[in-house]
Amino acid sequence: MTKTSVLVAPVGTLQTELVTATPSLTASRSSLRLWFAMVPLLLGILIGALAISSVATALPAIRDDLALTDTEGLWVVDIYALSLAASLIVAARIGDAFGRKTIVLIGLAGFAILNAIGGFATSGLVLIVVRALLGVAEAFVIAGVVATIGAKFHAKERVLAYGLWTATFGAGSALGPVLGGLLAEGPGWRWLLLGGVPLAVLAGVLAVWLVPDSRSSQAPSWDVPSILSSIIALGALVFALHEILAAPVSAAIAAAVATASLVYFVLRQRRLADPLLDMELFGVGGFSPAIIRIVVSSGASSAAILLVSLNLQDSRGQSAAEAGIALLPQAVAIALGGVVAPVALRWLSANAATVLALILQAAGLVWLAFDPDLVAVPLVFVGLGFGIAGTLAATTLFDVTTVDQAGQVGAVQEVGFALGGGLGIAVFGTIAAMVVSRGFVAAVLTAGIAVTAAALLPLLMRRRVRTA
Repeated sequence: MTKTSVLVAPVGTLQTELVTATPSLTASRSSLRLWFAMVPLLLGILIGALAISSVATALPAIRDDLALTDTEGLWVVDIYALSLAASLIVAARIGDAFGRKTIVLIGLAGFAILNAIGGFATSGLVLIVVRALLGVAEAFVIAGVVATIGAKFHAKERVLAYGLWTATFGAGSALGPVLGGLLAEGPGWRWLLLGGVPLAVLAGVLAVWLVPDSRSSQAPSWDVPSILSSIIALGALVFALHEILAAPVSAAIAAAVATASLVYFVLRQRRLADPLLDMELFGVGGFSPAIIRIVVSSGASSAAILLVSLNLQDSRGQSAAEAGIALLPQAVAIALGGVVAPVALRWLSANAATVLALILQAAGLVWLAFDPDLVAVPLVFVGLGFGIAGTLAATTLFDVTTVDQAGQVGAVQEVGFALGGGLGIAVFGTIAAMVVSRGFVAAVLTAGIAVTAAALLPLLMRRRVRTA
């Protein structure tokens, strides 16, 4: 891929280079139709976000209805994230080759069909397989959405578009536990799946009409070893995170396989003339710090949802629905953060706004650790910080790269969000389980320290470069 047009200007100060590089898009970027196209795209994101998070509080009802073992129940929850993370890079490459609108439509069709099948599942195995395939469908939707935003929206408009994306995904992820608890105690857990069918159909119809198509101007390669090693690396990593407590030996083997596959993947990408993933992206100024911030901030936000929910249910005896409702402040704050992010750029640089947002998130986590009885205000800090930081970090990835790289950048971004959530739950959840008497405090406080480190990362990297 050509590097002559790589953009390095910060968000909010980016000039006309991106517009000049793609003159055919200048007229449509500010069009009302393009903003209407966000409706079906955001619906697709919302369906997936609810699917990821709503099963957690509904799991006891699902387990009782289908007579699942504890291990099968955990796989019902986690298989979605595993297949999502393992499919993202390949889904993005398909979008680069055949069109981002095409993969969005494939993903939405998958949502409709698979949710209908899962809603009538009578065995745990069928539900687990359906959830795995739903993760693949979500990978197609997400890869198409983020690449479409990156390719079609002008730099300043892209911040708002990503703010809406972040708000939708974050709000859906935080509202999911509420919905799961309410439906499990009301009409039944099956409506978690069946309710997604009409939403997916509506989103698909609107997408056919409104969503513009885009694809890479360069013919993508289909290097089979690269594809297989990327799937194995991501899949094995998520499996290792999933089994780290229940089966540490299996988790260690999976981690070794993930490491070996990842090393092979990286080395092969550096040798190929047309790699599946251009590793030079990580050398572009600002790209790697943005990815690290996405992983850490997403992980801390996901961990906060899980840890607070479990603490409320285990320590205070609240029901799943009550615990879910207690998480609403974080959901609202995430949505608000996605909207506030572009407004903050009127007064602050993208990096300064991101640092302040991460510090706000860290402050909320520390507050939770030292005052766990009061959850609403600290959760607002956690959600608002993630909403702003996630939006700006995601936008930065596209601002420092080219339109032709939008598919790959979108895939890397979403792998960051997906793995961040998995890592956050695995790492901080493990800390909570290992520290018997004060597990919640230790886990949340560690998450706050990690977010603070992510906020200061660019400064530490600059000092290291000067020292060298």
